[in-house]
Amino acid sequence: MNDVLAQLLSGHDPTIYRIPAVELTCSAWETAIRNIPGWDDIVLGHEDGQQHEYLGSPLDLALPASNDSGQQTLGFALGGANADAEDLVDQALDANAIIYLTLRMYASNNLAAPARRPLRMVVDEPTFQPDGTLQVRCRHRDLLFRRFLLGRFTANKYPGVALFV
Repeated sequence: MNDVLAQLLSGHDPTIYRIPAVELTCSAWETAIRNIPGWDDIVLGHEDGQQHEYLGSPLDLALPASNDSGQQTLGFALGGANADAEDLVDQALDANAIIYLTLRMYASNNLAAPARRPLRMVVDEPTFQPDGTLQVRCRHRDLLFRRFLLGRFTANKYPGVALFV
């Protein structure tokens, strides 16, 4: 797999290109929302060996920066979201359940498994636009709100912390 990734990143072979795949999941849903950019639907393999169909649709995404900041907020736009997707998002909001977005990158010559380790993010603000676009904002590398930090440095325990907030 490293050879495929090396070729993909080096850019020497113009016939191999990256395919981003976006999957939205939630504990309140029985099915997931899966999209890839383009017109054609494609069956892609996941890291666990299972095969899933991804719907071709307009997809706009910003790849995460490779830096060491404590929190990164990313935006994704999935065009052509149907009424089923809107119902699923409403179900998640009504159940107060967390929606996760998983970004998988595939090499065009190997659709059996992702070329990189998938990125799993928490969706903050899913909104539907009048043109049928589902826009989601996600948190990636959210070190500021990790569970191990909660409750450690509070103003009640450490009054000096309030000066830096």
